[in-house]
Amino acid sequence: MRVSSRRDTLGFFLFIMPWIIGFCVFFLVPFGTSIFYAFTDAKLPGSTDYQFVGINNFVEMLKSPIFTKSVFNTMYFVLFGVPIVTAGMLLLATLLNFKVKGIALYRTFYYLPTLVPIVATVIIWRLVFNAEFGILNAALGIFGADKIDWLGGEHTIKPVIILLQVWISGSGVLIFLAALKNVPRHLYEAAEIDGASQVRRFFSITLPMISSSILFVVIIQTMYNFQMFTEAMLLSKGGPNYASYTFVYNIYKSAFTDLKFSMAMAQSIFLFVLIALVTTTLMKLSNRYVYNESGN
Repeated sequence: MRVSSRRDTLGFFLFIMPWIIGFCVFFLVPFGTSIFYAFTDAKLPGSTDYQFVGINNFVEMLKSPIFTKSVFNTMYFVLFGVPIVTAGMLLLATLLNFKVKGIALYRTFYYLPTLVPIVATVIIWRLVFNAEFGILNAALGIFGADKIDWLGGEHTIKPVIILLQVWISGSGVLIFLAALKNVPRHLYEAAEIDGASQVRRFFSITLPMISSSILFVVIIQTMYNFQMFTEAMLLSKGGPNYASYTFVYNIYKSAFTDLKFSMAMAQSIFLFVLIALVTTTLMKLSNRYVYNESGN
């Protein structure tokens, strides 16, 4: 028994060894290096010409108005973008859950944008929302509406980015669709016999039964919005007037444009702590609002 147990333990570690090596090489080492450089004045990664400056990078970071603006924009996308995108996913999944002719084709068409690389999608988005020759302004012009500078307006660029996230949300829609398929039919039948309307059934049965999937999608979307970069960079380069200047875009500019690598590492640590706090809070709140069939 003891020999067999040792063999099982050895086999277990051999099987997970590739993961352990990958975790150490691609997470622990870079994370430790980031912490180290955050307390120096290094200008380039791997630089040996640096001095320890204590918490000066963090103090300078908090005093920067651009840092404040990037935090505000990022929190805007988290607080407004995540609920809107999640609600859009759930609405689309509910529509795609109806049993109508050709529904499989509709599901396939909606998932196709997810297969397109995000860079290509953003380029298409620029063509649609271009102020001069964009498809959207051309369509609005048919009704006599004036041209709108969607990508150049401080109040329009954020809604455009959120709408883009809804457009590429096929994976989240599939998660919700799978969750909707797993809701027991007898619950709906019992509620229908009791005279409950479709709206009441949705809020009293559907939402509680898929609450774990909602939590998963909310956490994934929250982390995605905290780390948003491609949309802000390719759509408007953080503009206009820093209106779409996200936190990760600020890290990128600090490291590769301003050549303040140590500052970028300090900002990365701040972002890591912020994501950890928000995610932990969501998990704590889930004990109240997420349905658990096991009751634990």
